[in-house]
Amino acid sequence: MPSRPVSAIRNEERMIEIARFADVYEAEIVASRLRADGFTPTLGGAEHARADPFIVQALGWVRLSVPDGEAITARARLAALRGGVEAIPVEEEAGPDRARDRTLPAKFTLGAILLAFLAGR
Repeated sequence: MPSRPVSAIRNEERMIEIARFADVYEAEIVASRLRADGFTPTLGGAEHARADPFIVQALGWVRLSVPDGEAITARARLAALRGGVEAIPVEEEAGPDRARDRTLPAKFTLGAILLAFLAGR
């Protein structure tokens, strides 16, 4: 698939939204991966989300769009990436305690978010 400037694509084809993200940086990573695979994605609302992260939800999240002609294959590629088709298998470690340890960082993250929210009040 030949690479064309985004401005040329916008004039020729309609952009189709294929995904929305609550995190602008996750959206950037996915868009970068799609660019590496030959797609020409754009991110709607990413500039606002970087300037004010709290406005993302009001804007309707960060929208990932591709030209109409790329939408079907880009959706399939995104589904494959989300499904873990290319995931590196991790050897299961012995013991039930290891599974519990993997959830620990998520609990700390949630606690940090809650603490930051309460501190801002």
